[in-house]
Amino acid sequence: MISSRSTAHITLFLTAMMLLQSADSFLQPQARSPIISIAPTKQQQQHRYMTNNDDDDDYIDEDSLGDWRSFRMNLANSATSTSESSSIDGIDLSEDSPPSTAITSEESSPPSSSTTSSTKERPKSVSKQNEQLLSAQNSALAEEYINGVWAHESSIPEVGGLVCRMPLESEIYRGSPDSFMYQKLQTFLDSDDYDRTEDVTSRQQQGRSRSSSTSSSTTSQSMSFSALAAKTVFWYRGAEKLLKKEILQIMSTANANGRIDPSDLDEESLELLQLYMDHQSTWQEVCLVTEMSNEGKGGSKTITINRPMAFKLSKSMARLVLMGALQASENDSTNFVRKERDGGETQNLVKFLGAFENQCAVYVGGPDDMDKPAVLVHGIADLPGAVEISRGTGIYQGGLEAAIDGVLSGKYKPLDFRFFVGHTRYAKGQLEDAVTKGKYQPIACSRPLVLKQCIQLPKPLWHEVLEFCGGELKEISKLELTKREDL
Repeated sequence: MISSRSTAHITLFLTAMMLLQSADSFLQPQARSPIISIAPTKQQQQHRYMTNNDDDDDYIDEDSLGDWRSFRMNLANSATSTSESSSIDGIDLSEDSPPSTAITSEESSPPSSSTTSSTKERPKSVSKQNEQLLSAQNSALAEEYINGVWAHESSIPEVGGLVCRMPLESEIYRGSPDSFMYQKLQTFLDSDDYDRTEDVTSRQQQGRSRSSSTSSSTTSQSMSFSALAAKTVFWYRGAEKLLKKEILQIMSTANANGRIDPSDLDEESLELLQLYMDHQSTWQEVCLVTEMSNEGKGGSKTITINRPMAFKLSKSMARLVLMGALQASENDSTNFVRKERDGGETQNLVKFLGAFENQCAVYVGGPDDMDKPAVLVHGIADLPGAVEISRGTGIYQGGLEAAIDGVLSGKYKPLDFRFFVGHTRYAKGQLEDAVTKGKYQPIACSRPLVLKQCIQLPKPLWHEVLEFCGGELKEISKLELTKREDL
C-alpha cells in the first residue's frame, strides 16, 4: 500500500518528470545531501547468503581469526584467477592498455560460460590526482595508500568494510526474481527488441570519443573488451533502455496540466517509481559499516562517508558537531542548534573552534540521529578515548577531547579526523536484504579508502573503490562515467 504522504511525493516527482526535455537525462541524479529511506522488505527466493538462519554456528568470533585482513590484502594484491571462478578477476585491469578495435560476433552477444584466463593483478593506482591530493592532506595515510591500498567485492557486509550503492540498472539486473522490473529486464534481454550488436558497438564509439576529447590523464577510462566487459555492457545497456522506455510510458499518462495521478498507475509502475526515487536519494553512496548484528540479534548501522557537509566551522556548525541539535517540541520534528548550557560547554566550544575552525571535514553520515553530536572517525590507535570499530581494521571512533588537544598542540592536523552527522540504522536483516536485492555491494578494503577525506576528489570515491575491485565493478564504474560531463 502507498501512503498519502508517499502519493504526494510521487505526484510532485511525476510533475517534475514531465518538465524534462529529454528522457536521456532521467538517470542522472542531482547533487544533494541524501535522505535515506529503507522500507521493510520480504524474504527473497534467491540468496547470496543466509539471512534467517538461527544456527549459532553462523556466528564467527573475530578474535579467533588472527590477522585475516592482512591475509586478504595479500590475496587481493596477488589474485590471478579466471573470470569464471571469480567475478572480480579475469579482465584486463591494466590502466594503460588501449581498447580493442575489433568486436567479434561472440562479443556482441552474451558471453558463454567458458572461462577467460587472466594473469593481471588488480590495479595499484586508479587516480594519480587523488593520490596527490591525499599526500597534501595526510602524508602518512598517503604513504600507506600508495604502498598497499586494496579492495575486493565481498558476499556479505562486515564491520570495517564498505557497502556501495549500485546503479539502478545493476539493482534491477541483480534483483529479486519476484520483482516486476527484474522479470521485464530478463524478457527484454532475450527478445528481438534489444539489438545486442548495436550496444557493444555504441560502447566502443563512446570509449573512442571519450579518449579523443580528454587529456592523457583520463586514458584510464578507455574501455576494455574482454568477454566480461561485453557481458556487462550487454545487460547494463539493456537495463538502461528498459528504464527509459518504462519512464516514457508513465509520462505518457499525464493529463493536460502535465500531472499524473499515482492512483491511475499499476503496481508495476509504482514499483519502478519507488526504486527510482530511492536511487535518486542514495546515488553512489559509499557507506562504512560500523555495526552488525551478533548471533542474529539486533540490526546494523552504516555511515555514509562521501557526502561532504562543510569544510570549515561556523559557530553554529561547531555547536551542531560538538553538541548536536534540539527538537523544538515532542509534536514538532523541526530541529535547531542548541546553545551552551554552562561555562564548561562554552569553554569546550571555544577550544573546538580554535582547533578546527579553519579546516574541518564534516559529512552527512545518514538520516538517523542527525540531532546527536557528530561521530569522530580516524586512524590514530593511541588516541585516548578512541575505540577500534572492529579488531584489525585500524579504524577508530571517539576520542574527541584528545583530538582537540592534539590539533591545538600541533601533534595532529585537522584533516587527520572526519566528523559524521547522522548515520543509517537498519533493522535486523534489512541491510542483508538490500544486498540480496542488488541495491548495495559489500566491499572489503584497506583502511586508507575509509579514512581519506572526500573533499573535491578529482575521481569520486565511488568510482575509485569500484575500480580497485576490478572486474565487473570496474566496468560498471566506466559505464556510469559515460553519463557524466563534469569529470
